[in-house]
Amino acid sequence: MKRMLTAAAGALLWGAIPLSAFAGAWEDTGLWLPNGVSVVNTDNNQLDLYGRAQMLGVGQIVPDPVANHDRIYLFLNQARLGLKGRYADLFKYEMQLDFGGESINGSNTNMSLLDMVADVPIRPWGPNTILKVGQFRVPYSREGLTDEGYMDFTDRSIANAAAYQGRDYGLALMDEFGNFRGTIGTFTGGGRNIPQRYLPEQIGVPYFVARVGYDDGADVDIYHVTGAAPELKRDSKAFYVNGIIMQDTRIGHSTALGVHTIDDNLLIDPNYNPYLKWGDTTASNGALCSAVTCERGTLFFLGTDGIVRHRIDDTHSIETEYEGNWGGYQNPFGVMHIAAGRAQTEYRSGHWGFGLRYAILSMGDNAGFLIGSSKASAQNAAYSTQVGGTANSGAFVYNEDMGTPIHEITPSISYHFKSDRLKVVASLPVFLNAPLWIDNADGAYVFTDPTPSGATTLTTDEGSVLQTAGNSTVRRTIPEGRVMLQFMF
Repeated sequence: MKRMLTAAAGALLWGAIPLSAFAGAWEDTGLWLPNGVSVVNTDNNQLDLYGRAQMLGVGQIVPDPVANHDRIYLFLNQARLGLKGRYADLFKYEMQLDFGGESINGSNTNMSLLDMVADVPIRPWGPNTILKVGQFRVPYSREGLTDEGYMDFTDRSIANAAAYQGRDYGLALMDEFGNFRGTIGTFTGGGRNIPQRYLPEQIGVPYFVARVGYDDGADVDIYHVTGAAPELKRDSKAFYVNGIIMQDTRIGHSTALGVHTIDDNLLIDPNYNPYLKWGDTTASNGALCSAVTCERGTLFFLGTDGIVRHRIDDTHSIETEYEGNWGGYQNPFGVMHIAAGRAQTEYRSGHWGFGLRYAILSMGDNAGFLIGSSKASAQNAAYSTQVGGTANSGAFVYNEDMGTPIHEITPSISYHFKSDRLKVVASLPVFLNAPLWIDNADGAYVFTDPTPSGATTLTTDEGSVLQTAGNSTVRRTIPEGRVMLQFMF
């Protein structure tokens, strides 16, 4: 254990909605997360400023035939700055930016804008009906929606790689009926921060998302979710079901899913899903698609999640969460499925929190043909009818038995100096049966690690490893030690 521990530390619909509909006070059902520092607070305007930084130390033991078995890293895991507030009775708004190691360049543009969203009340439709407009979290998966500053684990689980939707831009309606809440939205499917490019299109079915359930106060609202409540005032619970459906749209030289460059889940990662970028005219050999040959596949996700919070007394509480997701992608070349589940519990005692999490990720047996380059495409042309685990004419080795589940067991301990404003979190995840990509020159890459682009899937390095002759994959148990120091205002 000692070897692992490290140093820690656009306006729409206005013409159809009369402004008189917004007359009167806008009842505030609770503070938006995260709570900020008040800058302006008048009858007509409110503006709060907030920020967060996370220093993360990571230690790993990796059975590496080339590089060191022991690894130590230190990152500025998050550097966030945001604004939230209210403009008269017309709308609430939120804006969030990332900096430092999170601020990366995608294939289309810089990805620093996280949220830019307005919540517009539609009074004629009901007292709690809200239209969300802008760029914001896709309302799917409790873990994906949970604000990272309000978790008592250092990272999201391995299950998050299966169904994480990240942020996108579009429209959504949100409403409440007593303790029942729901939202339905439509988004581009291409992810966040896509620049304006007016390209030829063949339109499919837009990216539709729905999330409905029962919530008696466990969350602020559907889009503002916390993974822990340091000062629990009463018992609460929430249970939701989620769904996503989309037929891809061909646009320009690619498709909407094909240009999704950040916050990818495995099902829309071409390193995992070989069918995503196969071309229309090359079904027999699986070559990469070009300007007019990208096939428009159908994507779906179904999931359920819930949380129960129980207050024991003023300084003691216990919380339990669960989540399960199943997704699929299909086009004329094949069908890909993925499944994942997570269960966790946490006991709070004063400033201390003690958590335990189990997660499982099960990928498709036909995953991982790695068609990310022309060289990989040429090799796949001679190997398109087989799946996983065998060398291709001695050129390189495919992912071995990708359908075998990966398990995660993570104990966690946290100390809150002042709620979540200043805290230290230590986790000891153990990944069972985790894939390693072995580069005979560089060493082993661990599948469970985040990517340089901030996504949850295969890294660029991992994707290129198996496109080199003589490299291989193995399954191993990977123990880690993670310590995070967070300060937030």
